[in-house]
Amino acid sequence: MHDDLREPCSRAVDAGMDYLSRTIGPDGGWPSTVYHVHAPLSTETHNPPFVAGNGILALAGCRHPEVAEIQRRTRQFLHDAAEPGELWRYAHFLQPDADDTAICSMATGPHADALANVDAILGQRDDEGRFLTWLPIDEDPMEIFNEADAVVNANVVAYLGDRPETRAAQNWLAELVLESPDEIEAALHYYHHPLDLDVALARASDLQAPTFAELRQPVLERILASQAADGTFIDIMRTGQALAALDRLGALQDHAEVARPAVTRILQAQRADGCWLGCVAWVGGPGFPFVFESRTLTTACCIDALERVTDGPSG
Repeated sequence: MHDDLREPCSRAVDAGMDYLSRTIGPDGGWPSTVYHVHAPLSTETHNPPFVAGNGILALAGCRHPEVAEIQRRTRQFLHDAAEPGELWRYAHFLQPDADDTAICSMATGPHADALANVDAILGQRDDEGRFLTWLPIDEDPMEIFNEADAVVNANVVAYLGDRPETRAAQNWLAELVLESPDEIEAALHYYHHPLDLDVALARASDLQAPTFAELRQPVLERILASQAADGTFIDIMRTGQALAALDRLGALQDHAEVARPAVTRILQAQRADGCWLGCVAWVGGPGFPFVFESRTLTTACCIDALERVTDGPSG
């Protein structure tokens, strides 16, 4: 797409992949940092399946020679982290949830055991048919407020596809985008910005076409409108995700004026060790005063964007 960007993008991808190869653990875990909102200097590092799953979904179309080994290690990590019924949870102190389970199921790929979690997800819907976040399978489940999050519902639809049980969720998300966009932020309990919903809908419409076909143009317009004057989309991680979403929507090649400043900012933000700094990817939600970020996830999202811009659509 941009011949003059091809060489710097290629160098940046090489450095980013080298960082991921060094930083992702031998067991395939992707490090993430948890910040306690009321004590911002108090942090801890762990390897949540959510980050690993999203990471290799971002690298799904990557052509770099190191990606196959990263994918192999990561998928083994996700298989090892799966709980009975092929469920995943973000952290040991939380319940298994529909979001992690959908993301990790997509990341590990089709296999017989994955079907075991479909009934668990379908069994957790509210009176309006929307998917609830938490899957209370423990004998003594935590006392948590279980709500329908818009991005979680988009990720579940991306996993389960167009079927009668997902129609209510699809209709709710369509209504939010087409009729009630001012209500989107209130429908995000565990995500940081309305752009997260647009990115999730672009992925779902790509993986499960023709699901959300009527939303592709409105989502495209929402993504374009979220670009700042300096070329970024909210932050560096979401800048990478936004470019990938534009590619999924078939619009990246037609918006060079959008892609060029965004790519420039991504290249400028890369650190000497090859990574890009972590951005808030997930928030604790009601009653959980935590935010989560990961340099490995941001790096994977930036690599995804740089490859799409220079090599064309990669899936």
